Amino acid sequence: MKKPANTTMAVFVFLVLYLALVPAQFVSANDIKVDKHCSLAKAIGSANNDSSRARCERGYKIDTIILQEDVELDEELPDITSRIILDGNGHTLRLYWRHVAFVIKWGNLTIKDLTVKFRGGNRSGPTIEIRNGSLTIEDSEFRNCTGKFDVEDSRGTVLGESKICNYSAETVASWFEGPASPPEPEPAPVQPSPAYTCESLDGTGATVSARYGLQSGVQCKRVDAAGIGNQAVVDAGYIDAYDIYGYVEQGVELCFPRLGSVVFLDAATSPRSRAPVDYFARDGRTCASLNRPGTVVLVPGQPPVIVPVESEEVAVEPAVAEQASAGQADTEVASPAGQCLVTTIANLKLRSIPFVDDNVIGYVSRGETLNRIGGNQYWHNVQYYSQVGWISANAKYVVTSGDCY
Repeated sequence: MKKPANTTMAVFVFLVLYLALVPAQFVSANDIKVDKHCSLAKAIGSANNDSSRARCERGYKIDTIILQEDVELDEELPDITSRIILDGNGHTLRLYWRHVAFVIKWGNLTIKDLTVKFRGGNRSGPTIEIRNGSLTIEDSEFRNCTGKFDVEDSRGTVLGESKICNYSAETVASWFEGPASPPEPEPAPVQPSPAYTCESLDGTGATVSARYGLQSGVQCKRVDAAGIGNQAVVDAGYIDAYDIYGYVEQGVELCFPRLGSVVFLDAATSPRSRAPVDYFARDGRTCASLNRPGTVVLVPGQPPVIVPVESEEVAVEPAVAEQASAGQADTEVASPAGQCLVTTIANLKLRSIPFVDDNVIGYVSRGETLNRIGGNQYWHNVQYYSQVGWISANAKYVVTSGDCY
């Protein structure tokens, strides 16, 4: 259906008024493509004058002129008087050997990914003339020339895989003296970094021990809320915190001088995220066993307690100890330690009680072989490092060996 003439006219008038009212400053840069409709000379003219020459895109402030094909010139290009990025796009600009490639006057020119080749002879005169301007050449090449640049009060930079008439980048850089610069201030004396050794702890906080001694490469640093870097842990009301790094894989134990729970932020992730850690109470202190770098944070809570089992000391959550004494877990005590082994074939949650609920106290990785302390047909009560807890007995997740039932 044909639109009424008055409707079409109204739309046209609206567009004219809209374009007239849109502020020009909304446009800060344009891409001007050089092709059969827009010559390189016209493109430079559009950029210099913030206008549109011939069928070129309009220039404005900082413009990128992009070659769509090789360009061959029989006359010199207009002077560069504005800020232009000339992207050769892998193409070649061929010039007559008597002509200067570019003249920059109070302008700023960046040449990238372009080959400039002089034809008809070898150019020995200045390849580029630049006055009170700036020139950057990136991944570009100038061939069939021996002339230097004619430079006056200007700056220049050569980047990437650029070749300028067989001159080195250092030689080209020496042509640009630029305006005199004020002398640089004397550098401030370098302060030696503090040695965050575990031996340097002030004794008012945690104590640290390592399997091969504190001089083996383990490092310790007491940190505040900013050093913890995890707002959820900080908001929980942290008590104290330490960064432990360096040679932690040997086995390191950190003991806080009071009771509480421990949160471990693994340094292997960025930002650091919570990860399982073995910790327990000993002589009124809270101790954590570490085998990888991270931040150890003491927060309010109750650590596992030490109880004797089969003449050995293992850590067990208070809730499990109470259930075991009350017979609530419906467990069967296994043979002496070592006769029943449970091997995980999946990553499992370690729970404080044999029940699927919000009672996770840690995680057991796939491929771990654990001593089974007790359990039933649905759950294994196991010891995982210094923690005692419950994992699923489902055959999809674990396999057993030895005299387990």
